Amino acid sequence: MTFTAGTHAPGTTASGHTLVFPVVINNEGGGYDPNSGVFTAPRDGQYVFFVSAQGYSSNTLYVSIVHNGGPKVMTMSDGGRKKDFYDSGSNLVALNLKMGDRVWAQCQSGSHYHSEGIAITTFSGFLV
Repeated sequence: MTFTAGTHAPGTTASGHTLVFPVVINNEGGGYDPNSGVFTAPRDGQYVFFVSAQGYSSNTLYVSIVHNGGPKVMTMSDGGRKKDFYDSGSNLVALNLKMGDRVWAQCQSGSHYHSEGIAITTFSGFLV
């Protein structure tokens, strides 16, 4: 059970919204849904999740990894007042999941993320 998904172009989101990563690089076990951005555990176990969010310009972007509605860890990307500046935030969490538990990346604050052809803003997870 492993997945990695990303974005292939810059985009925007809003606070409280799930980040959807439509570019699926790997989805062994089929737990990640590229239409909703949500991973659903196909079986019980210890899983590790990683999110990397690339912000740009003077925009801020805070992204959490959320388990069944509760944020567990958060990234921070803050360009400050600089234009044409790129800043990334990343974080990782290990979670004990039951079959059917759901995990996703959610925008906590900010709106703009960046990718250029190849995925820079990504979400990954795997069963340990």
